[in-house]
Amino acid sequence: MPVVNEMTSQPRSAAIQALRLWVLVFAGSLPAADYPRQWFLNAHNCYPKQGRGSDRLERARRAGLSAVEVDLAWSEARGCTVVSHTTKVTGSEPRLQEYFFTPMLPELRRMSLGRPGVLLLLDFKSRHPGPVKEVYGLLREHRDLMTTAGRRGDPPAAAPVDWGPLTVVLTGDNSAIAQFEKLTPSSEPYLAMGNREPPGRKFREDVAEYFPEPATAFYRVFNFQWKHIERDPNFKAGAFTAAERSRLDALVKLAHQKGYWLRTWTLNATDPFWGTDENFGSREAVLERWRAALEAGVENVATDEYEMAGEFLRGIP
Repeated sequence: MPVVNEMTSQPRSAAIQALRLWVLVFAGSLPAADYPRQWFLNAHNCYPKQGRGSDRLERARRAGLSAVEVDLAWSEARGCTVVSHTTKVTGSEPRLQEYFFTPMLPELRRMSLGRPGVLLLLDFKSRHPGPVKEVYGLLREHRDLMTTAGRRGDPPAAAPVDWGPLTVVLTGDNSAIAQFEKLTPSSEPYLAMGNREPPGRKFREDVAEYFPEPATAFYRVFNFQWKHIERDPNFKAGAFTAAERSRLDALVKLAHQKGYWLRTWTLNATDPFWGTDENFGSREAVLERWRAALEAGVENVATDEYEMAGEFLRGIP
């Protein structure tokens, strides 16, 4: 850094520019300490399946969860976005507007501006542009409630989060997420954050290979399945070993260095609603992993164990 000469402003100006550059390079896009602790556990697939589980959103909120996930597909017959785990829709699925926004808007409008309220994870099940455009339109319609996060081209450190009652993270099909970013005019802030995933969604021995790109003003979340920690699917996992814990710690450290918040899915005990592949088989086994994720600094963990999750969150200091 140049020596500052009191007789001239040029070295002083150069020093200030160097300091600004240092801040942009090293500050990161989303300091982990800024992540709302109440979102550590999120309600996985928080919607009905084939007519069952119509109370899942109500259950999640009653349990104390303020982070929920909703999957989206397109209904050609109805010409609208529907809440569905699959693109093969039947016509009975609820619309996104009626399932989430209509019941939640009164509560969201009572929340304070400038503070995080509800986290909504919207998972695009395909690259169809219909859900992307509808989601963008809904978020613009409710712009006064939305968390915003920088503009296109902003360096991550120059794109702080402006909290609103509703924060949206986009997951699922990468093409759909990219479409959403392109819909946002360069002069306007992003109304949602995009996520990235492990390249090819493949297990990598070297955790450094998971992060070929740093976070941006839009791509701020890194989303991975838990098998990238233990390699085996949850239902085949054995004891959670010290080596696996070290791998988790290393992954979190690198993600934070790249400027990402981390989300992992799906850590269940014995819940059967979406099948049993994500179950570790016991309450003790899943609690051990939730604690490890929390201690390591993972920001968000998806689970179907809503009531257990609410109990866990209430016990966090």
